[in-house]
Amino acid sequence: MTIARFPVPPIVKNVTVRCAPSRAFALFAGDFGRWWPVSQVHTGPDPADCAIEPRVGGRVFERAADGRETAWGTVLAYDPPHRLAFSWIVELPPGLEQLVEIRFTAEDRGTRVELTHSGWEQLGDAAASLRERYDRGWGSVFERYFVAYANSVAT
Repeated sequence: MTIARFPVPPIVKNVTVRCAPSRAFALFAGDFGRWWPVSQVHTGPDPADCAIEPRVGGRVFERAADGRETAWGTVLAYDPPHRLAFSWIVELPPGLEQLVEIRFTAEDRGTRVELTHSGWEQLGDAAASLRERYDRGWGSVFERYFVAYANSVAT
């Protein structure tokens, strides 16, 4: 694999949910397994759940019905209600971790939640196609499932 010699822009997704930043953060991180469509978007066999452990150094992972766990990343920043960041290692060789960062900002009608997924350059020739796939994936998972869940339980 060669290292890309050109910048690959991060994926940036912005949504607004109808609740305060503290609630939006809690719904994203604390209820991760409730809104993430793990039956559709998973890495291991027979997925049952997924979670984000609420601390720096915590795990982002999925759990199979038989209890086996598959790592998705490690929490790098846990700063409620402002920022959550974790490494992303799904389907990546060791040493090529990416960064997913979520920021929560109060707005008149609720909270703007911005997701940024970066680190594409290090994937070399595979960067463009993987970025495109993840752009579609975050569009579905974040923009659809998280927003629907957050707005349905926001009160």
